Amino acid sequence: MMKSLLPVTLCLAAVVTACNSGARHGGDSCHHRVAVIDPGHFHAALVTKSPLANVSDTISVYAPSGAELEQYKAFIESYNTRADNPTSWVLDVAETPDFMAAFNIGSDADIIVLAGNNRYKTDYLLAATRAGKNVLADKPMAIDTIGFDKLVNAYSMAADSGRVIYELMTERYDTINILTRELINDTALFGHLLSDSDEPAVTMKSVHHFYKEVSGTPLKRPAWYYDVKQQGEGIADVTTHLLDLVMWQCFPDSAIDYTTDVELVDALHSATVITPEQFLSSTGQTIDTPLEVFSNGTILVRIKDILVRIDVQWNFEAPSGSGDTFTATYRGTRGTIEIAQDAATGFVKQLASIDSAGTRHEYDIPVAERLGHEEHFNRVTESFLRHLDGEPLPAWESANTLAKYYITTQAVARANARDL
Repeated sequence: MMKSLLPVTLCLAAVVTACNSGARHGGDSCHHRVAVIDPGHFHAALVTKSPLANVSDTISVYAPSGAELEQYKAFIESYNTRADNPTSWVLDVAETPDFMAAFNIGSDADIIVLAGNNRYKTDYLLAATRAGKNVLADKPMAIDTIGFDKLVNAYSMAADSGRVIYELMTERYDTINILTRELINDTALFGHLLSDSDEPAVTMKSVHHFYKEVSGTPLKRPAWYYDVKQQGEGIADVTTHLLDLVMWQCFPDSAIDYTTDVELVDALHSATVITPEQFLSSTGQTIDTPLEVFSNGTILVRIKDILVRIDVQWNFEAPSGSGDTFTATYRGTRGTIEIAQDAATGFVKQLASIDSAGTRHEYDIPVAERLGHEEHFNRVTESFLRHLDGEPLPAWESANTLAKYYITTQAVARANARDL
């Protein structure tokens, strides 16, 4: 086995300061203001885990009363009171059942953050876009074909008004994923992805868990998280990250037109059974009988001339000492690239390539030099802010996002049609 160290230039996080209390309501040095609508997922808080330059430290929140809002407040309070690099966010909360009316009447924010119940998220996104806002949204932005049509409308309106819709695609900031992108596009090493084949040139499989810790605290899931009509099926949810990686890594700077460049070959789904005891420990709420949650599935899709297979699986809880797993294989004309994150790697993502002579090269990237997953949210948010402040949004960004959601929502429809 040949061990090699790939030179890596890692960007160190810049130390920034959120706008202080004297500039909370805007001004020349603080020209962005954030509003959060119905924050039902912890990602709504993670985008503000670090201070943000040129962003008012007053965050408007529009939400109904309940555990989801209280969890969001608790995360923000933990960021404000930590000893290391604390934030100074001030929450201005419109806590009312009619929170969308309050938003439509009174919001002076130019940035809307969406991370919550996916049944309503596309409607919130559409309303925010109609109101002339920029949107930073968690995945998935659509979970069915009706939602996809709304998403297309939202992107059209944003383009016409010069606003930005940006998705929290954190996996683009993972060191291994960045290096994989470089290797795939090194034609001397990898050649070109195998095309026009009945065997996938790209395969990815991810295994996740419903019960986990976030920022060192056991995460309470809302009850709707286990309802695919609200959260979305597995092939409409986590697969958004995987399909985004395929497009970003394998077709860099290339716009993919979902009407001409995409062929959904097949889609399957299956259920994870959640017992009443597991449901109680995860949500704090009770059910009488086990739930079948269609959180697992497979998408087989041809993007341009490249066949791709995506598999996703959700278990309730990882065995002791383990965690989420991920594997990926990229087959080229000159070699193969493999990623593994499993028991054999100590559940740390590792990268290897196999050249045409069969020699395996492993790339030793120290964990200490990699950004943690929660830090990726800050990088995405900073990128979003740069686009608001004049950095052009690449043409492929919006096109490929729509292509991704065309695939996932059509896959859900195909998988459900099999059950009829």
